[in-house]
Amino acid sequence: MRVGQEVQEVPRVISLPDVAPDTPSIAELRAALDRLDAVTAPAWGAMTAPQMLRHCSRFMDLYLGRIAVPGWARVISRLLGPPFLRSFLTKSIGATPRNMGTMPAIKARPDVALDFEAERARFLDRLAEVEELGGVIQHAMYGAMKADDAKALVRHHTTHHFHQFGVV
Repeated sequence: MRVGQEVQEVPRVISLPDVAPDTPSIAELRAALDRLDAVTAPAWGAMTAPQMLRHCSRFMDLYLGRIAVPGWARVISRLLGPPFLRSFLTKSIGATPRNMGTMPAIKARPDVALDFEAERARFLDRLAEVEELGGVIQHAMYGAMKADDAKALVRHHTTHHFHQFGVV
């Protein structure tokens, strides 16, 4: 290295396995969304359909870099996140644990009235943005990850909630 030359860090990219084979594609999730309406009841949990769509959109916002994560949460997530993500990603649709804890920034607040059509449109906008991701992204919690892994995690998370509402 020459004097005055900058050292560029190469990000350590999380390595994740393939998503569970029963996880639908983004196109299949869009089709499943057509089977959901404002009054579709969940098989478990307390969210309404509009709240679930808001939650899934906020989950995508996290992957799109729109949600700030405190430093302490980033440190813990970068240490414990990869094994959790590996385990989560490979679970089949019905095997993902129900009623898991959710970080406050992506929870849908039950005290806020949500319009189903507005939440549906927001969800579809975010899904299109996620679909466009390429290369390596910088996840607010987990650090550098392949865009295809981020897409797989979004697909798996969305599938879990669409299963909750009986549309996949």
